[in-house]
Amino acid sequence: MKTLTTILSALILFSSCSSNVDESKRIRVSGEGKVRMMPDIVTLTLSVEFTEPRMMDAVRKTQETVDSVLVILARFGNKETDIKTSSISANKAYRYVNNSNQFAGYESRQTIDFVLNDLTKFTELTGKLLETKINSISQIQFNHSKADSLFREADLLAYDDAFKSANKLTARADVKLGKLLFISNNNTTSENPQDYYSRSSIDTYGKGYGGRGFTISPEVIEFKRNIITEFEISN
Repeated sequence: MKTLTTILSALILFSSCSSNVDESKRIRVSGEGKVRMMPDIVTLTLSVEFTEPRMMDAVRKTQETVDSVLVILARFGNKETDIKTSSISANKAYRYVNNSNQFAGYESRQTIDFVLNDLTKFTELTGKLLETKINSISQIQFNHSKADSLFREADLLAYDDAFKSANKLTARADVKLGKLLFISNNNTTSENPQDYYSRSSIDTYGKGYGGRGFTISPEVIEFKRNIITEFEISN
């Protein structure tokens, strides 16, 4: 329910038309729409890295592990659309020991993003990944496969909210609401929903533990839109 402050911030706006007709009166009102939905997909960011005395050994171990991970991921999704790998980076690695940076070897690193479209397979997938020598699952991000449609639904709800506010304001001011003159959702929040991220990474330290995978309890995610509308008003 909108407070008096919100009503005042709706900015009833009077402006002169460029033509020599009678002065036009307008009201500009914002609206907000929200759609809450349980996620049905999850994106995992996997990290693989090795530090070795020789660069070629670090790169080789990294690539071998990445290859084994890709074989597993291909069983759980489409390798063309659900798997994205970064290029390998290889640099000198240093460790801070006894108040100084000391050369530790050559570090090779690669990350893999994977979209899992069936959340019921999350435990099985992570169990298989734990059998490899990945260093961590550095991010877990939940989303919805129909996010675009949910945003469009939020747009409609935002307009309904603005229209209701405009009607209430004009009724309180004892004027009549006319035709819609302007509408925009350019002031929306991010094009992404308020995704739920895991708050900490799952570190495996390249050990290849194996065993049962992790279970998940995803939270409801919110798809939100804000719009601005402008209507004609008359006495």
